[in-house]
Amino acid sequence: MDRNILKWNFIFQYGYVITNILNALILLPIYLHKIDSSTLGVWLATGNILAWMTLADPGVGDVLQQKIAQLRGQNQPEEINLTIGSGIVTSLIILLLAIVAGIVFFFLIGVIINKDVSQYEGLQVALLISIIATGMSLVSFSLSGINQGLQNSAQVAIGSLSGNFIFLISNVVLLYLGYGVISIAFANLCRAFYINIYNYSALKKQLKREHLKIIFQLEHLKRFVKIFSFTSFSRIIGGFSASLDMIVLARFVAPSMITIFEINKRPIQMTQSLIGRHSVALMPLISHANGKGNVAEIKTLIYTQFKYYSYAAIFIGFCFITNYENLITIWTGVGKYAGNSVVFLLVGSFFFTLIGYFMSNMGYALGDIKMNSFITIIKGVVSGLLYYIASKHFGLIGLLVVMLFVSIFVDFLLFSYRLNKLGFLNGIFIGAILKKWLLIIPLSAIMSFGMTYGFNLIIPGGMRIVSLLLNGISFTMVFIILLLIIDKDLKSTIQNKFSSIFSKRFDKQELSNNP
Repeated sequence: MDRNILKWNFIFQYGYVITNILNALILLPIYLHKIDSSTLGVWLATGNILAWMTLADPGVGDVLQQKIAQLRGQNQPEEINLTIGSGIVTSLIILLLAIVAGIVFFFLIGVIINKDVSQYEGLQVALLISIIATGMSLVSFSLSGINQGLQNSAQVAIGSLSGNFIFLISNVVLLYLGYGVISIAFANLCRAFYINIYNYSALKKQLKREHLKIIFQLEHLKRFVKIFSFTSFSRIIGGFSASLDMIVLARFVAPSMITIFEINKRPIQMTQSLIGRHSVALMPLISHANGKGNVAEIKTLIYTQFKYYSYAAIFIGFCFITNYENLITIWTGVGKYAGNSVVFLLVGSFFFTLIGYFMSNMGYALGDIKMNSFITIIKGVVSGLLYYIASKHFGLIGLLVVMLFVSIFVDFLLFSYRLNKLGFLNGIFIGAILKKWLLIIPLSAIMSFGMTYGFNLIIPGGMRIVSLLLNGISFTMVFIILLLIIDKDLKSTIQNKFSSIFSKRFDKQELSNNP
């Protein structure tokens, strides 16, 4: 396993999400200040509808990453050349389809959300710009997937992170110049163009280094497209259901309430993306190792990384539960917190969705694309139907209960079961991790709520930043100690790491004393 490639995969995945989080933390308060609340609420809802144009992409980037990494492990350069050619041609076709779909949705938006979008300043222009920006983003996914499959992770990371910086600067400048929601759309367009140019330049250099070519062959394209005969349907269903929460709420809830919900959902959603990227970073190496037939190496990597991944999900979940009101109030001001019921349901869905996401990505990386897609279809159909019914009769709480239900019974259980059937998640490991959870979760709850109660007694209610920092730092220290007590392997790994560091320093000192 190439540790340097793994390092750059983590830099890309975590860096991309962290810069997105920083952008959101900086930009959302500016949006609230520079854009009318109702216009922003409708933009958020209509943005989800335009996101449907991404359904024209059946997941070409992910498939290219998995196939090319596996072919590289099998040392098949000719097949890699043909796969790259077919992937680029497919992405260009998808670009055209996506733009056509975007134009169709543009004319249907008012009917879908039952509102006249022409009444909101700059919204129609912003939506038209977003159609082009979204189409260009689809092309960038394919180019990134090819580079990732070729283990060219460093350039993918650099291009994506610098692209996010360009998005931030252009967005802020245009907002302060008074362009409103048009600023968001145009900044997205700038980022999409930049990332495409950077990724294609990096790809050409990598191909030259490895003596590879971009070869187009019609017969290979036909075989390549057949891969998507099943995944495309799952992407369509999954994409519709993923965006239905905001769209359904737009029919039954006032636009200003949509903004409140988005504010409360955003930090949890961003953190979910951040932790989830851990599993995405493993995918190119899993596919490459699978191509070489290194089953034992794959199992070791999955087991070790999943344990750390689940610990991070538990830790963040309890940090949110006891600190979320302070976090939202400090970030956006008084009156924006949606309430404990909303947050607790969001956090529950956050945990189970994250676990299922890890299992799903591991199965996908191992080539189980068809069954992965089938489960996504099940999830999309079930959640899509239940979202509408629950929101209509029970409002926001009903929608969140459905989210939690789906995340437990589809994401968590079905994807875990599938990885078990593939032979990469055995009963011994499942039993061991569940035993640790049964100790860590109740004890974490006791410590988290206990410390919050204590700090609330001694810290005045107006000192929210002090309360947030003390509570967060205290819980972090106690949680780390709890993990070291319960997980002996983790404790041993950390001890060995520190011993290795001190040993190297001692050896260097000895060499300097005895030249």
